[in-house]
Amino acid sequence: MDWIETTSGNRISKKSKIFGSNSILINGNCTINDEVLLQGDVRIAGKQQATIQIGKCCYLGTGAKITPPVLKYEDEESIHGPLSIGGYTIIGKNSVVRSANIGSRVLVESGCDLGNLSIVYDCCLIRSGTIIPPKMVIPPFSDVSGVPGIDFCIKDLSNSYKKLIEIEARELQALG
Repeated sequence: MDWIETTSGNRISKKSKIFGSNSILINGNCTINDEVLLQGDVRIAGKQQATIQIGKCCYLGTGAKITPPVLKYEDEESIHGPLSIGGYTIIGKNSVVRSANIGSRVLVESGCDLGNLSIVYDCCLIRSGTIIPPKMVIPPFSDVSGVPGIDFCIKDLSNSYKKLIEIEARELQALG
C-alpha cells in the first residue's frame, strides 16, 4: 500500500515528505502525492496554531513544494508566517508555493513558482510555468501566465471556472 488514508478522507502518499506534521492542518478529502514537500517545521512568528493550513478537497501534485512564507530574518534564522490554502485548490506537479494565502477554487498548473508572501485570491487559474513575483496580489477570477519582465499577463477569468475548478478537484480526489 502506497497511501495512508485518514478517517477524514485524506490520502497521503508514503513517498511524500511532511515535516512538522503537528503544525500542519489538512481538512478532509485532500490528496498529497509522491515527493510532495510540506515544510511545517519552520520557526513561525507569534503563536499561530498551524504553519500550513489546507482546505477541503485539495490536490497536491507530484513534487509540489509547499513552504510558509519568510517574514524576516533574526540572528541569521528565517521567521515564517502562516500559509493558508483554500478548499478545492489544485497545486500542479513540481510547483513551488511560498505564498501567504491561496484562495479557494484555484488551479495552479505544473511548474509554477508562487513567490514569497504572494496572495492569490479565489477562483484563479495559474498557467504552467508561471512565476508570480514576491508580495504580488492576484485578484479574484484571474487567468495568470508568463514570467515577469518577459511575458507576464493577467486576464479576466470567466465566472464559470468557479464550478469547473471545484469539479476537477473533486474528480482528482475521487480518482487519486
